[in-house]
Amino acid sequence: GPHLMDPKQFHRRLEVLLDRASGPGGVKAFAERLMPALLEEFGPAFGISYAKLYRLREGSPSHVKSWGEHAHVEKTVTALFRHAAHEGSLPELPWADRTPEGTLALLPLGGDGWMMALGFDGGGPEISAASALAVASPIAHAAAEHLRRRELEDLLEQARAIQMSLLPPTPAFGDFDIAAVTLPASVVGGDVYDMQKLDAETLAISVADASGHGLPAALQARDVVTGLRMGAERDLKITRVIERLNRVIYQSGLTSRFVSLVFGELELNGTFAYINAGHPPPLLLTDAGLHELSVGGGLLGPQPDVLYKLGFAHVDRGAALLLYTDGALERGTTAGHAFGIERLGAWLTAWRDGPAREALDDLVKRLRDHGDDAPFEDDITLVFVRRPRQA
Repeated sequence: GPHLMDPKQFHRRLEVLLDRASGPGGVKAFAERLMPALLEEFGPAFGISYAKLYRLREGSPSHVKSWGEHAHVEKTVTALFRHAAHEGSLPELPWADRTPEGTLALLPLGGDGWMMALGFDGGGPEISAASALAVASPIAHAAAEHLRRRELEDLLEQARAIQMSLLPPTPAFGDFDIAAVTLPASVVGGDVYDMQKLDAETLAISVADASGHGLPAALQARDVVTGLRMGAERDLKITRVIERLNRVIYQSGLTSRFVSLVFGELELNGTFAYINAGHPPPLLLTDAGLHELSVGGGLLGPQPDVLYKLGFAHVDRGAALLLYTDGALERGTTAGHAFGIERLGAWLTAWRDGPAREALDDLVKRLRDHGDDAPFEDDITLVFVRRPRQA
């Protein structure tokens, strides 16, 4: 009978099958990978003897492909639909009924007229329509969810491409040596950096990280940077711009969206005026040692009336500054050992004499190795600014 598997085990195995069936192509390609696997995995336990794929066109199903020992149910399926169409009501899917050839379940497969039929003959006691549906419905539901998620992931991939295309080129600025990189995690995240010359003497640098993943976080981060850009270009008091930005995010009603941010203005003489809004502190290495730039205020978003303070640092000749997002600190956490700020400091000490691009390549390699090459848990954004000893 169809009860040789507990529900938890059933769902776990179903998830595995769906993941394996993922891949290129549309619903048909997905079904062609899924159906034979379903039969193999669940056939014996539930008495499923065949699976079929149909596409509904103008109210009648056309048969696309079959798997397994299929009794001649073509006629049954077609007759069923003819009868339903004649009655003016196509069966509400998922639907199951006893037929002369065993019990037949019909299920929608991810919209657009695709359907699958599962045949139960049990090879023993007859399987009721209700038992067949109890097995078939969760399969159809999980497959639909899976297809929907895949569609979203494709959209996110496109979003990711847009996001990457918006990252600015690294500007030439005085005698500074500057490099930046964003390493995306598997899903679009909320990391972003921006660099722009405000005038011949000043370079604005920002690194932001919006909580959460996916498109909303990415768009939120992008909006923050755009807002900063506008404020900085109009030469507004930067503390005011950030306080206003905080209110805007607070009022946006996206309560799950908090944004951490470092915004700074670097001058040709090395002065760096900055605000740190709840972000991991940038590291500045000078001859006097390692400094954490943590002046500013809380995260953007949670509270409307936060006041922000301006911090000041100086990038002397021979000094190096690293801005980063917490993805770098937390790399390897799932394996039980976070990369952490000490390792970042050690890397900065080793590479303070650059060159910036090679230095970042090395840090990226260290971060990858640290997680035993596992995919990144979170986006990682790095901006490295160094000032050579000799101009």
